[in-house]
Amino acid sequence: DLIQRINMERDIQSVMASRLLAYTWTRSGELRMMEWEEIHGDQWIIPAGKMKRRLDHLVPLSRQALAVIDDMRARARPGSPYVFPSDRRADRPMSENAILYLLHRIGYKGRMTGHGWRSVASTWANEMGYSPDAIERQLAHVPANEVRAAYNRAQYLPERQKMLQAWAD
Repeated sequence: DLIQRINMERDIQSVMASRLLAYTWTRSGELRMMEWEEIHGDQWIIPAGKMKRRLDHLVPLSRQALAVIDDMRARARPGSPYVFPSDRRADRPMSENAILYLLHRIGYKGRMTGHGWRSVASTWANEMGYSPDAIERQLAHVPANEVRAAYNRAQYLPERQKMLQAWAD
């Protein structure tokens, strides 16, 4: 119901941003600041300076996520480094409230937020039996065990790629 309602909206950029947010499990701020130079084939490498934990974050991109990026590339504003630029200025990202306002317009005020995709996706992945380590790495969370966090640099990339593709499917 939510996805069908989002797809009926006319604000294409907010719709595409909401889709990509759902496909990548990233935070809204990371997505709105997404730049073309961060996309490398089927991966999005978010630089440390844009991450809450201040570490680079590698995001595998599903076929569906890549389709959104291709669509946005076809709509790209000349001179803008952003995948989702501001409506008013190409040198700035889209509004931090664009996705939230989309959800409000379609009747989900108080029921869903952009950040909510992370909870929905994490719940699904845990119920599907994916590794908690892969899920937490995809969400860019710090392991609770500080010693383990200091030494474990695993990306769990093959499982994360499989997980995100299954989620997008």
